[in-house]
Order: sequence, then C-alpha cells, then structure tokens
Amino acid sequence: MSKDSVLIDMTVPAYETGPDDCMHCHWLMNHMQEAATVHANTLGIGVDDMAKNGHIWVLTSMRIEIDEMPRREEKFSLTTWSRGVKRLRAFREFSGKATDGNEIVRASSEWMVLDKSTRKPIVINPEFNFHAQEKCVFSSPMKRLRPGTPEKEIRTLKVGYSSLDANGHVNNAEYLRWSFDGLRPLGFDQNAIKSIRIAFLSEVFEGNTIKLMGCESDNAGYELVGFNESEGKAAFALKVE
Repeated sequence: MSKDSVLIDMTVPAYETGPDDCMHCHWLMNHMQEAATVHANTLGIGVDDMAKNGHIWVLTSMRIEIDEMPRREEKFSLTTWSRGVKRLRAFREFSGKATDGNEIVRASSEWMVLDKSTRKPIVINPEFNFHAQEKCVFSSPMKRLRPGTPEKEIRTLKVGYSSLDANGHVNNAEYLRWSFDGLRPLGFDQNAIKSIRIAFLSEVFEGNTIKLMGCESDNAGYELVGFNESEGKAAFALKVE
C-alpha cells in the first residue's frame, strides 16, 4: 500500500441512505474520518501509535463540496492524502468518485493533536513523515469558519452515549446529523446542498445539553452555532449552502 494516499472502495449500504436513496451527509463525513484513520495507520501515526504517547487526533475544521451524493447500492471510492503540517495544524484532502471516475465530492480538513489528559493542543512532532502532497482539491486555501451571531433557537438536545467516539467525546459527524435534522422544519433539503463548512470549537461529552441556534446569513443557505449549555461555550459552527 502506498503511503502517499489511501483509496477506499465501497458499495453504499442501504442503512446509510434515506428515502431519496442518497447517502446521508453525516455518513459521508464518517467515511472521510475512517479513510483518514486508515492512512494515518499506514504512516505510523494512527490512533494506537498516538496513544502510546498519551496523544489523540481531533478534527478541527472541514470544508466539503458536493456535486452529487453517493447512492444506495452504488459503488463509491474515496481517496485521502496529507498536505503536511504547520506547528499545531495538520492538513488533509479528500476526493470521492463515482464508478465512471467523475469526482462527485471533495473536502479539505484541518486536524490537531491533543494531550489526552489535559485536552490541550500540542505541537505536532516535526519528525513525523506525512508523505505530504501539494495537490489541493480547492483552488483557494480553506478558511476556518467563525461563529455567527445566534438569533433563534432551532432545537435543544441532551448528548447520549451512542454519540461518543473512541476519544470519549462526541463524534464530529454527529453535529451534522443533529443540525440537518433540526433544519428540516425550516425547509432544509439535503439534496440541495452544494457546500458545507464546519468548525469544531470545543469538545462535547455525554450528558451535555446542546442548543442549536440559527444565525443571520448574508448568503443563501443556513448558518448555525451549536452552544454547549453545560459548559457555557460554543461547541461548533456550521454553514451550508
């Protein structure tokens, strides 16, 4: 297996799709995270490798553009590669293609390494070899989404155990699932999505109460902030167009 990138082929299972036969967006994000995990393992910097030093990887920001969502029982391939690191941040790209070879989804992401005990970010070891590639799926650098000004409550929920990942905090994909479910009564249509930007601002744990707040947006689409009422701070910001 090449260390420059990882290619994952799959057939979209029915349980990842909705009544429209298209994959739910939170499942797409889950697959991207899994592809990143597989690649990190091949580089010797995977979950188990980092755990030996008391460190964990966390996703901090992602931009996704969608031409067409993968469909039920159709084949779909996802490729990921590293774009290197800059002190506290690591950069990773994703490209998803249909069976005809056309790219239908693309994404850029930023990651950090935390000390598992203190949950504080640490400088990424400069000795790690990420086999970084210069290729970027977007023509301009990804800008981290800044939270907007909350205006109205969309929904409130209490975090259950099934939302947690191996790091003991909420899986990033859950924020998409919560948000999209909350936006549906406002006319939100997953199949109309062309762009997703999400920033993960603070960790969320079992039992926390999350309030989703809609924000005023100058552009078409939706913008919201997930506020962790239990901790008194914003957990994530999301913008979909």
